[in-house]
Amino acid sequence: MKYLAIAICVAAMLSESAGSAASDSNERIFASAEAALKTGDYAAAELGFRQVLQKDPHNVGALGNLGVVYSRTHRFALAIGSYKQALRASPGDQGILLNLGLAYLKQNDYPHALPFFRRLHALRPQNGQATNLLATCLVFGGHPQAALDLLTPVAENASDPAVLYLLGVAYVRSGQAEAGEKVFDKFLASAGTHAQATFMLGEAYYDSKLFEQAVQAFQEVGRGDPGFPGAHRELGKVYVSLRQNDEAERELRLAVEQDPRDAVAVYFLGGLLVQTDRFADGVVYLERARSIDPDSWATYLYLGKAKLRLKDNDGAARYLQQSADLNPEEPTIFYLLASALRALGKDDQARAALRRVSELHTTSLEADRRAHDAMVEGAR
Repeated sequence: MKYLAIAICVAAMLSESAGSAASDSNERIFASAEAALKTGDYAAAELGFRQVLQKDPHNVGALGNLGVVYSRTHRFALAIGSYKQALRASPGDQGILLNLGLAYLKQNDYPHALPFFRRLHALRPQNGQATNLLATCLVFGGHPQAALDLLTPVAENASDPAVLYLLGVAYVRSGQAEAGEKVFDKFLASAGTHAQATFMLGEAYYDSKLFEQAVQAFQEVGRGDPGFPGAHRELGKVYVSLRQNDEAERELRLAVEQDPRDAVAVYFLGGLLVQTDRFADGVVYLERARSIDPDSWATYLYLGKAKLRLKDNDGAARYLQQSADLNPEEPTIFYLLASALRALGKDDQARAALRRVSELHTTSLEADRRAHDAMVEGAR
């Protein structure tokens, strides 16, 4: 679902370019950086927009477009910081609201994306993509009834498959499985090819934790189109949730073979290898995932866990600290960090990490269970 919603909304809504007039002295640099952005020369674009900001730190266009550069190069933490600066200077800028929300959404951080899409929807209540984005955050952020309230009035005559998809997931997540199945039947009849529709249905089942149904859907996709992008990855993820490790590894290796730069597939394979005590092999894939997506807290978590088991305590502490910086609310990170720090003789810092575990109400007995859950949640 996450990839569907992002793809539909990015393609159909406001332009990602946040261009606004630069000062006269910066016009040439700004124009050159904007041209570089359009051609995909992100290094030149980043340099140019930074030069503009040196002379005009509150230039909304440069801040917004710098955020676009960071987002397209998967540096979402930096993108969010840049967009927030731009939004402070121009609070009603719809392009900035969209891009800031999307930066969170691409990390599946629905709670933080939600307020920006609420504001965007308030500004454009009749815009279908604004509605879909808000509904996505509500459905997958734990508010399915609010999503139903939002979608039901527009769904009766809706021809947009995304609306039907979100409505079906909202019904399933609110405990109304029969109503959800009826909507999914309508969705399957309206959404592109059968393989595309079945793939999205499988994602809906997966996100609703209906794993057996998800397996059936993704297997059906594979039978109809063995090369369908993402089918092996998603089936592998379901098998991870079912703890069917051999099947999960088989599907994830096929996914990585199909697309070596699929960061999610590479991350899940690395995480699975670590979970099954193949630490050195797992590090290889996790390092590759980190190079593709440097802002994934879960990748650093699993790198830290692997390094800890390999007795590389310096490496473990470094990676776990990076994970904690990206996600200070995950107790498993701090539990493992405390172990690494204690092994390094940094007892005061280890005690501080354990205090954070206590603050987050997690005991050491829960840490291993949460580590498996974190692998799944980290890619959401």
